[in-house]
Parts: sequence; C-alpha cells; structure tokens
Amino acid sequence: MEELPDILNGITKPDLFEKFKLQLQKDFGNCSINSEFVNTLVADFDSILNSIGYEIEKLNKISPNKLTGLMYRIDISEAQIKKMVNQKPDVEFNGIVAELIIKRELQKIIIKEHFKSK
Repeated sequence: MEELPDILNGITKPDLFEKFKLQLQKDFGNCSINSEFVNTLVADFDSILNSIGYEIEKLNKISPNKLTGLMYRIDISEAQIKKMVNQKPDVEFNGIVAELIIKRELQKIIIKEHFKSK
C-alpha cells in the first residue's frame, strides 16, 4: 500500500471525512461488527486513530476471527501489518492496525473519486 499524501490534513477535509465515516461503517457492518463508534468520530487524525485502535483492541479480545475478517474486507494483509510492526516497534498492535485501516479506507475513497470523475 502506498503512502497517501498528507494523510493528517486529508482526513480533516469535511467531504473526505464524511465519505471516510461511511466507508468505515460499511466495512465494519459487512463484517457484523458494531460500527456505532463511527458516529462519534471527529475530524482529527489522532482522535480517529485512538477510537479505531480502541475498537480493534476490543474486537481482538472478543473475536479475533472477526478482526481477521475485517482486515480481509478492508484489504489489509498480514504482511502489511508485520512490515509496520517492524517499522514502528514502539507502537502497539492496535495502533498499527488502526493506522492501516485509516490509510486503506482513505485510499479506497480517493480511488473511487478519481475514477468517478473520469
């Protein structure tokens, strides 16, 4: 997965943020995972990272299989997680997964918008 340009600022753009929340709800919902937390998100990268990280932590404790299904649904590979764990050894697993989710969901939105405009 390529790095998205200026992800910290991109997530705070109102139109992109709303699409991000919808995509997040869709992917969590399609995996039968409660997505109510998405309604409380604010357009701040650290806040989003913490909220998703908390949900990942809960999910990993309650149902690791659902977490695996969510990663598959969002299109985050085990190799991507391992790579980021090696790059950021000081960051907890939940934070790493949350960051990958944010990046991938934004990437999906940007790609859809790009091809929609063509």
